[in-house]
Amino acid sequence: MPVTREDVVMAYRYILGREPEGEATIAGHVQNTPDLLTMRMNFLGSEEAQRIVNPVQLPPSLPLDAPPLEVETTADRATLTQLVGFTGRYWEEIGRTAPHWSVLTDPNYKPEAIAQHEAAFFETGRGDAELLLALLRRIGRAPEEFACCAEYGCGVGRITTHLAQHFPRVQALDISRPHLDLAAATLRRFGQGNIEFHQVTPADVHPAQGFDLWYSRIVLQHNPPPIIMHILDRVFRLLEPGGVAAFQVPTYRVGYRFSIADYLARDPGGSMEVHVVPQRAVLELAWKHRLRLADIREDTAVVDDSPNWLSNTFVFCKD
Repeated sequence: MPVTREDVVMAYRYILGREPEGEATIAGHVQNTPDLLTMRMNFLGSEEAQRIVNPVQLPPSLPLDAPPLEVETTADRATLTQLVGFTGRYWEEIGRTAPHWSVLTDPNYKPEAIAQHEAAFFETGRGDAELLLALLRRIGRAPEEFACCAEYGCGVGRITTHLAQHFPRVQALDISRPHLDLAAATLRRFGQGNIEFHQVTPADVHPAQGFDLWYSRIVLQHNPPPIIMHILDRVFRLLEPGGVAAFQVPTYRVGYRFSIADYLARDPGGSMEVHVVPQRAVLELAWKHRLRLADIREDTAVVDDSPNWLSNTFVFCKD
């Protein structure tokens, strides 16, 4: 049977649950559909109908009544120096043996494959830089308002090269000398001369100064909680008035605990670790330095998509 106007209207109402867009849409179905069976299959197979039949399920999230974590977030100077040394030992070694893979753990970025995939590797940093720009837009700030952007944990310059296109001056920091050397060589090859490199050391976790924008993503989590808080304390002190700090850090994992004594009792620094600092610790430290929370977003998928984790991107302003 040929398709009529009434048939099309009924299909919209009973299959999609709405009215057609207009007479032109109805006429298009009448003219281009040979019979009722074909029309029914077209409607049932459409993306709109599939969304109705199989609605998108949000991933499960951390329960609101999750218990507090037992996490030591402070340590004396000697212990901080020791902890940074353990972290640096791992990143020095992985920086020599698999620098690109250590930044993004994709088989394409292993040493034996990176030559074929180097361009794709550096292109992935564009999204991270655009995320920073989006964060700034959301709090009413523009990139041209900032004189210097500091990137903490620059690795081999994956994001750095894109940040340098938006900010007049970039300070790139990393704990791994092999990473920094490779980043400097690569970005020279790209012809970008507005980047300064600084090595993080146990004696100075933030050697760069004079920045009014600070950005770190998928980096802080690889440090024990006292080191994360030590870095943030230093950053909040050094951030110029009117500046912005935007960074990601995991803030919860079911069953996570951190004891300095227990941590030092094993052989730390021998693998890529992922740590957590509670939201409360971050917010209280910012309040201590009189920073204003401008934005906070959940971004757990950057760490793990299970309901056992929670990660946040924070944006603080120093008024």
